[in-house]
Amino acid sequence: MRRIVWMTVILAAAAFAAWADTATLTLSDAPEEVVLQVYPKRPVTLDHQGHARRMGNCQVCHHKPDSEKCSDCHEAKASGDAPSYSEVMHVRCRGCHKKMTGVGLTGACSECHQNVRSGT
Repeated sequence: MRRIVWMTVILAAAAFAAWADTATLTLSDAPEEVVLQVYPKRPVTLDHQGHARRMGNCQVCHHKPDSEKCSDCHEAKASGDAPSYSEVMHVRCRGCHKKMTGVGLTGACSECHQNVRSGT
């Protein structure tokens, strides 16, 4: 039983340390716009300030204390335990939009990828 308690304490301390590292991020630190891009022909321009205001918690997206960009860990192809950049963006972004609006996105690539025609 003591082992479980100690493991819980250690895990909680590690989680708090990781959170504390990014907890210093504030809205004033956030750039107005961010271009998300792993594939050069399919960039997504994100209203970063708008998302930061709506989320109110930088750690929702910036969940790793030692990285600033998703592509620091998530590459074009999945590697090790990290899913691919595309998988993360499509699941996280679409999932959040669906959760917040109840509708989500329709699935047309051009909703996010401004330079991509639907159906191509």
